[in-house]
Amino acid sequence: MNKHIYVLLFLAMLGSNQSQSFVRSELSTTLTTPWEMTYGPDGYLWITEAGGKVSRVDPNSGAKKIVYAAPDYCAGFASEQCTACHQPSIGVGTLGLALHPNFLNISTPFIYFVYSYNSGNTTTPATKFKIVKLTWDATNDSVTSANDIAGQLPTGWDHLGGRLLAVSQNGNNYLYFTAGDNGVSETNSPTCYNPQSLNPNNYCQDTSYKNGKIHRFNIDGSIPVDNPIQGKSVFTRGHRNPQGLIFHPGLKIVYSIEHGDRTDDEINVLESGKNYGWKNIRGYHADNNYPGEAASIASFTANPGIVGDGLKEPLYSWCATPQPTTSANADWCTVAPSDGVYYNANGTGIPGWDNSLLVVTLKKGTSTAQEMYRFQLNPDGVTLAPSTSTTPNPERLFGADQTLNGRLRDIAVSPTGDKIYLINNYGADRDKITVYTYSNSAIGIKENEARELKLEIYPNPAHDKIQITSNKKIVQVKVSDLLGQSVKEELNNPGELNTSGLSRGLYLIKVTAEDGTHISRRLVKE
Repeated sequence: MNKHIYVLLFLAMLGSNQSQSFVRSELSTTLTTPWEMTYGPDGYLWITEAGGKVSRVDPNSGAKKIVYAAPDYCAGFASEQCTACHQPSIGVGTLGLALHPNFLNISTPFIYFVYSYNSGNTTTPATKFKIVKLTWDATNDSVTSANDIAGQLPTGWDHLGGRLLAVSQNGNNYLYFTAGDNGVSETNSPTCYNPQSLNPNNYCQDTSYKNGKIHRFNIDGSIPVDNPIQGKSVFTRGHRNPQGLIFHPGLKIVYSIEHGDRTDDEINVLESGKNYGWKNIRGYHADNNYPGEAASIASFTANPGIVGDGLKEPLYSWCATPQPTTSANADWCTVAPSDGVYYNANGTGIPGWDNSLLVVTLKKGTSTAQEMYRFQLNPDGVTLAPSTSTTPNPERLFGADQTLNGRLRDIAVSPTGDKIYLINNYGADRDKITVYTYSNSAIGIKENEARELKLEIYPNPAHDKIQITSNKKIVQVKVSDLLGQSVKEELNNPGELNTSGLSRGLYLIKVTAEDGTHISRRLVKE
């Protein structure tokens, strides 16, 4: 099971002024719709796969062993279909996995994972998710027992969430579980629910429902006594589709990674009892990009039944723009972030990367790529370091390889910090494990030259001006009418273009980067 080396990447200069180089390779491991990948303290990659399976993979050879297959895994029933929806089948799958914080201890060799099961019966089925604890026998490399610790976790027809995280905080061990809003967007699919009051995404603020929440359990599945609502697993509310969880082991911070609706994908810092706004408050609070958002913020009143209740805006929001008018998903600037990992190699790994969040994405679009983002944190862990033209924050990596890598579902980092492991489900020639190995002597091509030009132009339709952001330095912006006649031109890295002098209508805007790459977009002037 040898690795197959495909390409070398010489990445952008970092704040340390050292060239970051990677060798890309693939493990030959055969995977089936993988969803979670965790680098365990035992030196193996732990992966969930379709059908209720847990696999253990050697990160060097790629050798895989399926260590458990859930006998009660449920793939849903035809009677549960929502036929008016574009994806009518009930949400199912094998989702998050976490290892006990003291996994190598002989008394706590536990694996926790999430999968769908039938909580009803064959006559009246009711597909739900549950968390199961597996006991691992390290001597014989086998699972010796399986026990349910949390059931009746919600599902729906979209936005499942499903990430699991096991951490040690304040002397206690906890499990965090993300539950999405379970609803199909009424903006994108207005006929899915009739009336729309039946859409589960209306319940993200209601603590009587489990969807649209992040839940916290004790490691044994019981409810912590200091959860913000007595007797409930709800830890935070107001989440759309939180697919990722990251733990900062030094500061004991938990971050969530969430999909927005057309705009405002988010990284959030989780605090007990806080409200993250969905669905009337999205992304940064001051931008009022969503209609009625400012009014919702102004009228918010803390719930006295929730300890610590209060609105909290994200650490970072991708695509913090007004709602787009196009219905084409590929044209939206959302990136569909899936999961991430905290990077800190204590000065022995990739130079300049310590105290970073590494986040991977699923979406290949007009201005987005299936790639990895690196966010440099400040020492406080709750703010980002400044972004500059020479040291962008976030930094975008591996996007030039998206055709090879596919939809990036999860990420893991070796204990030495020199290997980054990525898994995909779909979007490439196969579901696989891709490895980027850091090498400061590798010779390759500059990523900012190999990477295709990415562009965001907003607002579009335009009024008096538009903003232009890109992953490369822009040297020319040219606006033409439908006859090809140039009507406006700007040079020297314009970030803003005055459009007040343009007549109403449709234009073509061509943006050229300093390396000669260019891209054209339609621009509507209102």
